Amino acid sequence: MKKIYASMLVILLGTSLWAQRMDITLRDHSVISYDVSGVEEINFYPAGAPGELFGRWYLGYRVLNNTTTHYDGTEVLDFRGTTLTWTKTTGETNYQLVYDEDNRSFSGIYFNSSGEERTAKFTIVAIEDELLVLKYGSFVYYFYKSPEAAHNAEMETFPARTEYDDIEKILKLKGGVSNSTVTPMGKHFENRHVTTDSDRAWLANAANQPTWLPDNFTKWGAKPVNLYPFDSPQPADVNQHAIGDCCLCAVLASMAYLYPDFIQNIIHANGTNYTIDMYDPQGQPVQVAVDNKILLDDNGNVVQLTGKNNAITWATILEKALMKWESVYECNGIGGIGTEHAAPPFTGCGDSFSFSPGTLFNLEMQKVVDWAMQNGMISIGGFNQGDLLCGTLNSITGHAFTLMYTAQPDLYLWSMRNPWGITAVDGVLEIPNRRSIVKTIDFRLVSPGAAAPYLRADLGGYRPPKWLPRHDDLGISQSLLRQYGLTSYGPATGTEYDME
Repeated sequence: MKKIYASMLVILLGTSLWAQRMDITLRDHSVISYDVSGVEEINFYPAGAPGELFGRWYLGYRVLNNTTTHYDGTEVLDFRGTTLTWTKTTGETNYQLVYDEDNRSFSGIYFNSSGEERTAKFTIVAIEDELLVLKYGSFVYYFYKSPEAAHNAEMETFPARTEYDDIEKILKLKGGVSNSTVTPMGKHFENRHVTTDSDRAWLANAANQPTWLPDNFTKWGAKPVNLYPFDSPQPADVNQHAIGDCCLCAVLASMAYLYPDFIQNIIHANGTNYTIDMYDPQGQPVQVAVDNKILLDDNGNVVQLTGKNNAITWATILEKALMKWESVYECNGIGGIGTEHAAPPFTGCGDSFSFSPGTLFNLEMQKVVDWAMQNGMISIGGFNQGDLLCGTLNSITGHAFTLMYTAQPDLYLWSMRNPWGITAVDGVLEIPNRRSIVKTIDFRLVSPGAAAPYLRADLGGYRPPKWLPRHDDLGISQSLLRQYGLTSYGPATGTEYDME
């Protein structure tokens, strides 16, 4: 156990204060100015040791067994690293804190009304930007960052167990395992059609168009192809339009984020024809060839996914290849295809597992994302609640998003890219450390199979490439928007593109 003492400096601002603003010069010589006309007190605290608590928290809920009591924020905790003042209606209790090595619990030494020294044991159930949950004895207390937040809060739920720091313990909580002892492609591909010589010949002939077509689209039109508009595959090359294959789109974007070299390795261009290395339901290699004819609607608009500015990219070609693959094997179709069904035809591996919403604590979820990125898992997420603001975009239910590292780790836990690719943020939702949002998210992680040796060494937070939007750019179709109960979708802060 460790015991570290901290000090604090308090500056009291009385009514004689003549200045109305405070200018703070940062180390980079920039200046931040604050209006302090209404400030009563300013506190400066040392950073303290990692894991120590600082700041003021207001009580919103107390839970004992199945009994919940709502408070209005009048009870207050003031943490100063190694000291704590708990202010109640009955008075104050001052604690000297000693943190355990894991920083998930601490002891508070205090004196009771008789002057006798006592020790209280606290456990941190959860801590977020705006919520602190502590267990003290048989009680669980929910504290918030302001009296208003405590008064208006709806109590958040957490798993009924201790939060795990060990990723191996966290992974044992997984569900939805799809691995098979029959085929490396996963359970869904068991006992499917076995490839014949005639199948191989038909699949390898680019002139043969897919016979399985989604959503009653039947028209093909030749289009110029720009496989790699940004020089190598990018998630930005994957933008869904009128086909309901969001999981496939999210899988392709995940492959581009993690395995751009793998994508280039499995696509072989020959003029306007493209041969793709794929796998049949038994996990055996098979080649699928397609040409540059793309699926259109009755008005001649492209209904397949495209890159920016309607570019026909590697992702459009792979989407068509899967349509042709499905024409022979009839495992799914691509409309409504699942994550663990979309990846194996390209990687040869269907081992996957999932985490249901609310199963994990916030930081456990972040550890899973980190583990998935480090191990090259094709990683897809979703929400069971819509209209939750995540960065500048709102969540959508019944939809698939690509999991990624965030480019703003000081502000967010991880990113989730909507394959609709909205404006300059390229569809990226940023996930804050808030239980009300994190508890609505599910994960599906698929092993990379043949892609594994190609994992990017420089994987970091996703930063979309810059592009110049055009007035004729295709967005998500109105028919698909209606399926999500939407008439439009875009950044909460406006619909302008970042042109820089």
